[in-house]
Amino acid sequence: KTNRFVDSYKKIKMRLHIRSPHQRSCVPSNNFKGLFVGSGSDGLGQPCFADAIIDLTGKVAKAITVLYLGTATYDRPENRLKQTSLLSERGCRIISLDVTSKSPSIIQMINVIEDADVILASGGNTLFACDRWKRLGLDKLLRDAMLRGTVLTGGSAGAICWFDGGHSDSMDPDSYKTAMLSGEKDVVGDESSAMPENEDDAKTWEYIRVDSLSFLPGLVCPHHDITQSNGIPRSRDFDEMMLRHSSETGIGIDHWAGLEINGDRYRVVSAKGKEGSVMSKTKAFSPDRKGIPGVWIKKVVNGQVHSTLCPESGFVDDLLSFPATITKDERMYLCRKENPDDGPMPQYY
Repeated sequence: KTNRFVDSYKKIKMRLHIRSPHQRSCVPSNNFKGLFVGSGSDGLGQPCFADAIIDLTGKVAKAITVLYLGTATYDRPENRLKQTSLLSERGCRIISLDVTSKSPSIIQMINVIEDADVILASGGNTLFACDRWKRLGLDKLLRDAMLRGTVLTGGSAGAICWFDGGHSDSMDPDSYKTAMLSGEKDVVGDESSAMPENEDDAKTWEYIRVDSLSFLPGLVCPHHDITQSNGIPRSRDFDEMMLRHSSETGIGIDHWAGLEINGDRYRVVSAKGKEGSVMSKTKAFSPDRKGIPGVWIKKVVNGQVHSTLCPESGFVDDLLSFPATITKDERMYLCRKENPDDGPMPQYY
């Protein structure tokens, strides 16, 4: 009888998704809301993602204020326009908080963040953006907004920043402040660099693991299915990174895919008609992008990376997990030297 009771309890627990009193949820707040897209301007230019952001607020578009944080692209107006145009066209009010070369007071930052229904972080250089926010104390205000139920969103760097860390192109010199503000980086396409036309044109920079804001556990790889200007497929390099950071859960988000979290539930959102890494019939991984966009979950077991296609929807706690330890990537310190935050110090009045 005891065994039958235990078995019945386990089945009910699984059905109702009951956690042990000692089990900490991966969702920091019951009203947590976010959409994390695999690309910046490309992804946020797709109607499915703009509509998902609006739906998460529970408001009509004309009643929504979107706060754009363009720190990862050094507050360039061109990137702000590309990443917010669809939301603006739907009637959302767009405001921005520029902190790359400015230092608003704490009161100014509090006021603008409290006014926002949505906080949209730009694609671009993740490490620079997260470092700058922490230096200004903006990270703490963003956490308060998250706990209030403000929708957090963004693509590429704007997806990585909300998690523990990410597989990042922050060491790509084309993403550095001097290159971006000098006009060396084009403003036509996405914030991520394009694949070289041939092997000889490949650049020599490396992907690194960057620390982020740690609102959610996980190591995020945006643009999971593409190859950038260094000629190295991100999916392959991400697997190698997972072996160096084996206690973390990896989240590979294809260029045209997104992961939405609403309370304790998640769902995968993808742009129709776009290429991706998921073969439609077999659900196998396609390194040549001959499938549809998707999200992959990676875990290291016995020294091997296991990649699993993320189900279309489910419970967040079945997807994410807290790492036993987080290993810092020493290359972050070199990256900070090469792309320093030379903006003004914070104002506490």
